[in-house]
Amino acid sequence: MENNNKSQAEIYREERKERLAKAASKKAKKNPAFSKAKKIIGKVIAIVLAVAIVCGALTAVLNFFGTPQKVLKVKVAGNKNYSFTLAEFNFFYYSMWNQIENTAYQYEYTYSQYYGEGAGVMVTGYDYTKSPASQDYKDDYSNFTGVTLADLNAEKATWADVMKYAAINQLIQIKYGADKAKEAGLNLTSDQQAEIDETIKSYADTAKEKDYSTNRYLRQILGNGITEKLLREILTEQLLANNYFEKHTTDIENAITKEQVEEKYNADRNSYDIVSLRVYSFSADYDKDADDAAKEEARKKAKADADAFLAGAVNEQTFIELAKKDLQKDKDTKDKDPGTTTAMKNAYKADITSSISEEAANWAFNADTKVGDSKVFAASDDDFFVVMLTVAPHKDTTSSGNDVRHILFKFPEAQKDADGKEIAITDAQKQAVREEAEKVLALYKENPTEENFIKLTKEYTDDVDKDGNPNNDGLYEGVVSTSNYVAGFLDWAIDESRKTGDVEIVETTFGYHIMYYVQSQGETWEQNIRYEIITNASNDLADEIDNTYVKTVNMNNALLNWSFKQQTKHINQTVINLTSQS
Repeated sequence: MENNNKSQAEIYREERKERLAKAASKKAKKNPAFSKAKKIIGKVIAIVLAVAIVCGALTAVLNFFGTPQKVLKVKVAGNKNYSFTLAEFNFFYYSMWNQIENTAYQYEYTYSQYYGEGAGVMVTGYDYTKSPASQDYKDDYSNFTGVTLADLNAEKATWADVMKYAAINQLIQIKYGADKAKEAGLNLTSDQQAEIDETIKSYADTAKEKDYSTNRYLRQILGNGITEKLLREILTEQLLANNYFEKHTTDIENAITKEQVEEKYNADRNSYDIVSLRVYSFSADYDKDADDAAKEEARKKAKADADAFLAGAVNEQTFIELAKKDLQKDKDTKDKDPGTTTAMKNAYKADITSSISEEAANWAFNADTKVGDSKVFAASDDDFFVVMLTVAPHKDTTSSGNDVRHILFKFPEAQKDADGKEIAITDAQKQAVREEAEKVLALYKENPTEENFIKLTKEYTDDVDKDGNPNNDGLYEGVVSTSNYVAGFLDWAIDESRKTGDVEIVETTFGYHIMYYVQSQGETWEQNIRYEIITNASNDLADEIDNTYVKTVNMNNALLNWSFKQQTKHINQTVINLTSQS
């Protein structure tokens, strides 16, 4: 129990002293018992023991300071530049655990109030209260992690194994990206350099509070071998890789032609078109303890009800009327609007497949199916859907969103009177804010370019983060009618008459905004195809890195396994500490 009040270093020092004392005691007891001949052997043994003790102590000390982890490397056969030290592996393994742990915790925190305890596990498959080595991993969780048992070349695995693989994968991708960034002459921005400095400073400040050196603190929380110097190198590589992959994506996007988009659309229209339907369902109603005969009878009734509905729904209007009549049979549904509840608008083939069935999706997108046609589809043994086609397959020409910038001039904060009631902002106060906005608008008009607008945003906007920096330089992307923005701002941003370069002062409840229209992101069908091309190209690059470099790593490398076991113990202890504190 005493150890609960001691640091890991103090515990380590005491245990090491005990080991050395025991070894020395054994050596002292052995020597006098030897005969003359044995004494010679005894001396040799004593020397060997002494060397072993010194070497063991030295190894422990070196390991405590992370010396082996800093110098020992795991080979990447595809490119020696991508070989990594055990310390780097420790960092990425810990980071991967931390990411999965925090995500599972956030899901638990957010959704447990709705779905009860265990919501985090339900969504991710990972229990943040347990060590990763104690939890079995299944392919069911690959949607969350991106890792399958086939990737691990194993029939069974733990979450620790997954984190090990994912850490190495991420580590090598970052080394690849950083290497390519240097080849392309890409450098860190001043903001990125500042970001690294701020991260290092935050660790150093915390270490100082705990009366630790920065390096000692980093070893304790991230694993052996992690130093301030190495951390700076890792963060630099991460941001350089970021810059390269962003450039890679931008280059792909800029290279996409309209002809390429049209060709992809024409080759597989059903994947990109949308339809509209009317849908009404009937489900078999039986008790949970019902026998097979009762279940079958309930299913026959549900199917008969669906068939009767189909026979009466000769057009869209009668479809809605029949739905209304059926809804009114139940007090829980009688007030529902059938015009809304039966409408399935702008549905993709995949949407229909997932919500009804593949058969229904194929029918809706079949060229022989006409507007007004209807049919019953069995989604399961118990569920039957009456489906009517109301709008034939067509391109989704709705806007995929508009990009706008703004410079915000906030109204003064509302004051309160002696009774605590909020005092309304006066017209004079509003006018003063408006005049400030007009002055900056005049500065923009002296050089009406987006670059000048960004410059003025940095200098004048009140839409800033906690550090006083403009949020994304005032840029808001992909604004659509359903976006959650304040009225006035939203209305201006989605106005179909907007053209690139349009500028105007708009009033909202926050204040006055100088709005700048950047561009429309285009029609949704086109953007979907563009996104798919970009995603496929990015996935191809990731596969290339995986096949060329990641798969050359011997995941059972002795050094790697040694470091893996150490870091796993470190993480397991962290989980225990976190759980005991909660």
